Amino acid sequence: YTLLGSLLMLLTILYIYYQVGTTDYETLLTFSFSNHEQTLLWLAFFISFAAKIPMVPVHLWLPEAHVEAPTAGSVILAGILLKLGTYGFIRFSFPLFPQACFYFAPFVYSVSVIGVIY
Repeated sequence: YTLLGSLLMLLTILYIYYQVGTTDYETLLTFSFSNHEQTLLWLAFFISFAAKIPMVPVHLWLPEAHVEAPTAGSVILAGILLKLGTYGFIRFSFPLFPQACFYFAPFVYSVSVIGVIY
């Protein structure tokens, strides 16, 4: 899941680069994507970050990673790397795709509640 999420993120960033002409974050904040583009880009970022967080249903890799990793690797995974998915989602998806974030908020809430119950 993490490899596919990373590849999807790479393809999304390449699309943004070809649309805007740069990957400079300050410039991207001033660029306005259409609603359709925001929806597709937000979905791609969400799928990529959901695999990194991990969220339901792309969370199946996490128990195996903790079992197979040495203790130090498991601590780094739990303490740092899992938080990076949430940070990335907040740092990039909210400012770059605000209309899509508002549109998909009920979906994110639902997936989060399913993850808590599951």
